[in-house]
Amino acid sequence: MKIARFIVDGFACYGQVEEAEVRAIQGSIFGDYRVTGLTFPLSRVKLLPPTQPVNFWNIGLNYQHHLESRVEEYGEGLRERIKHLNPFLKGSGSSIVATGEAIVIPPGLPDFIDYEGELCIVIGRPAHRVSPEDAPDYILGYTIADDVGAGPVWFHGDFTNWRTKTSDSFAPVGPWIETEMDPHNVDIIVRVNGHEEQRGTTRDMVRNCYEIVSGISRYCTLHPGDIISTGSPSPSRPLKPGEVVEVEIPEIGVLRNPIVSAPAS
Repeated sequence: MKIARFIVDGFACYGQVEEAEVRAIQGSIFGDYRVTGLTFPLSRVKLLPPTQPVNFWNIGLNYQHHLESRVEEYGEGLRERIKHLNPFLKGSGSSIVATGEAIVIPPGLPDFIDYEGELCIVIGRPAHRVSPEDAPDYILGYTIADDVGAGPVWFHGDFTNWRTKTSDSFAPVGPWIETEMDPHNVDIIVRVNGHEEQRGTTRDMVRNCYEIVSGISRYCTLHPGDIISTGSPSPSRPLKPGEVVEVEIPEIGVLRNPIVSAPAS
């Protein structure tokens, strides 16, 4: 089942996606709800980010190929990072944008950004100290993210990633949530201006989705609607204004966002 969050005629709600239309949902997707008979063409609605998370977690270096390439670039010390789960947070407010919305390069950062197409976990109910075996019971479904970054994490001393990872619009998410899929056997495909730039598979994850949910929840409660982006299969190339990046997971859909520069102030 694909669940979208959308707005139409000034009315925002969730809906079940059925081919070229979306059927409105009444109630909370994190509790009791029913699919109504009210339908809208997808071409008529504006898709919103699939959830409004309390926290947007990100996992780095969660694919062996990506890890090895970074070790070559920055040294063997990076291997220590993979020994323990080391998530970071992105801003869950203005950094999150929907499919179709622009990724904006702000003043003060390099004139390019990096893409990282990733599978995302969407939490369905409060999770605190859950085991990997029980983790699927706390997951509503999965969506797609582009973990946008600008330059190395230490650019201008930004050791906390506050600008390079959490600037406005640096967290495109969507297009919707898929509730019925095997997250550990899907392809992640990235295209720039329609040309395939990257293809990977979640079969190559270092830590799987259930281990990630368990690991974070050991210390921090996960809330309904929280998003966990599970890492990029390999490094990317820089993107410049005027380009369009698409991240596809065939079982879910396509997340598509243009790149623009912020207007000069």
